[in-house]
Amino acid sequence: MKPPPAGRFLPIDAMRGAASVSVLLFHLFRSPPQADVLAATFPAFWVTVSDLARSGVAVFFVISGFVIAYTTRDLGTRARDGARFALRRQVRLDPPYYVMIAAVVVLSGLERLVPGLEARSFSAGDVLLNMVYLQEIVGAEPVLAVAWTLCLEVQFYLVVVLLVWLAGRALRGPARAPARGRAVSAAAIVLGVVSLALPFLGTDGGPWFIGTWWMFCYGAVVAWFMVGRLPLRVVVAASVVVGVWCVAVTLWAPVADPWGSHWFAWLTGVAILAILATRTMSWRPPRVVLYLGTLSYSLYLVHLPVIDTVMAGAYKITGESAAGALVAYLAAGAAAFGAAALLHHWVETPAMRWSARLKDVDRHTLRAAVARARRHEPAASPAPAPAPAVVRDDDGA
Repeated sequence: MKPPPAGRFLPIDAMRGAASVSVLLFHLFRSPPQADVLAATFPAFWVTVSDLARSGVAVFFVISGFVIAYTTRDLGTRARDGARFALRRQVRLDPPYYVMIAAVVVLSGLERLVPGLEARSFSAGDVLLNMVYLQEIVGAEPVLAVAWTLCLEVQFYLVVVLLVWLAGRALRGPARAPARGRAVSAAAIVLGVVSLALPFLGTDGGPWFIGTWWMFCYGAVVAWFMVGRLPLRVVVAASVVVGVWCVAVTLWAPVADPWGSHWFAWLTGVAILAILATRTMSWRPPRVVLYLGTLSYSLYLVHLPVIDTVMAGAYKITGESAAGALVAYLAAGAAAFGAAALLHHWVETPAMRWSARLKDVDRHTLRAAVARARRHEPAASPAPAPAPAVVRDDDGA
């Protein structure tokens, strides 16, 4: 099955937007000091929905696996190819993250100026470790509470780059490219099996990628089916195995998510597979939904500091008032969207352009190499085969 011709996978954008909004809803409800007041004010249905909304993180992981697998489908096997890919990813992701780190550090400094207000403090070492996504591994103070997922995302794609490089070292030559792709997929699936075993061994993997790798791998398996690397029977088998595993984890595993994030991850993979099976990947969701997908990364980064600031400030004014808590809830949600729009426009969008320029440099380099090869062909040689297409190296989503 070939990927759709569109430059972006619009239904995936919609899913990403829904995931970011769900995480926002969870933190709006459970993070502020008014949490108990809100729980007593809202109907039980909304309390349950808000708690389940934390599973939006699992949706992100599956989508990330799908996107990274698609993006790296033709990644070169040289070390510098992997380094360029990693650089492009960080140029895309780091600027908004760094801006939010700076914002939280500044806010914590301002909070210390307010008498009686409890404020966090960060050392220079804490900030530096957060900037290189090592805070969870070394136990440094996290500046941005939601960044634990970013630490795992960076590990995810570095593992994929490493697998591609190892496959290139073991299986050299253009003729063995299909075998290299299958080797990368097989190695990723083996790691996925290890990841699935961890809850039954009493561990969740801690700050390391292996604990949530199965979610990433499931999304990757669906993408590899889409590009023709894996047959339908493999992705169907993976879906069945993960579904049965979800039942087993729910019933018997000593370490399991009480909110059922594993089920949301499985449903996300099944939903993407259904989109491919029904050939609706080119479907265009409503514009507002697509905008939420465009805004998702900035919203994910900015929402918790905004919620903490707005709702903590409101609590000092309204205390345990139900009406005050509801107004603060709505105001914090609106402020989070507004701040995300600003971050996206002024920081994330330029970062995307910078990343695209690095991608264009790679394309120009490939075109130049093909042109040089043609110029040095012997005059009497037969007509050359068509030059290899310049493969898009973007998220595709």
